[in-house]
Amino acid sequence: MNQESSAELLRKLQSQARYLFREDEFARHTGREPGSPASQLALQRLSKAGRIVLAQKNAARWLIVPPEQAHYGAPPVDWWLDDLLRDQEPAYYLALLSAARFWGSSHYAYQATQVMVSRPRRPLAVGKLQVEFVVKKTLGDTPVVHERTKTAHVRVSTREATVLDLIRHQNSVGGLEAVARITCDLFPKMTSAGVLDAVRALGQVPAVQRFGFMLDQLGGARLAGAVGTWLHQRRHNVQPLVTPRDDETMHMVDGKWAIEYTLIQHELLREIRG
Repeated sequence: MNQESSAELLRKLQSQARYLFREDEFARHTGREPGSPASQLALQRLSKAGRIVLAQKNAARWLIVPPEQAHYGAPPVDWWLDDLLRDQEPAYYLALLSAARFWGSSHYAYQATQVMVSRPRRPLAVGKLQVEFVVKKTLGDTPVVHERTKTAHVRVSTREATVLDLIRHQNSVGGLEAVARITCDLFPKMTSAGVLDAVRALGQVPAVQRFGFMLDQLGGARLAGAVGTWLHQRRHNVQPLVTPRDDETMHMVDGKWAIEYTLIQHELLREIRG
């Protein structure tokens, strides 16, 4: 088979809205032996021409690079993430700041795509794109939706589960202010049922306390009530709003949520609420 046959396969895959393919699949469809020098050479030629880029070394998987994406060296992550992880991490989901951006909150530009997985994985760097993986033990319980984008499907945490994850990872997503602003953006379309699904799935009392307090402070009393219903049945102790605990001397405690916070944090939430 010649180079034209290889190029024809790429065109066929793109016509099916597919951008990721396995090395053995490439060899089979172009009449080459998987792992053979001929197959390797053909892939290398396409790579040097900027037509494809390696996405994963183990069980090699390649990405087709459309001409309009050549500047980035790879197609957008949401075009191929599901194809990459569907078999390896079936419960994966787009998470944290990436999920917030998906739901329309993009206050904080973050270059990497953040994805929740069940076990540690090395970050991916494909062209100029980066994918960061965050481990979550209760991955499969998290409420997600399987959304269709313009090009592909992707699993993304619900708005409610996204906020809970952000609260748990607040130190790595921009701190209290970032979480509060995103929460304000998302809670108009959050539901009490969605809140209950998220807190039940997570089942971590300290995070749920912070969740309820945040919703209450930002004007989401109805949603906070759903959190309170779940929390009322469980023993809980006073928790700091942010971790590690702020060392400012003036601390206040919200008795309803058993959350300790500072005057500066209180003023910040009031300002964000508007």
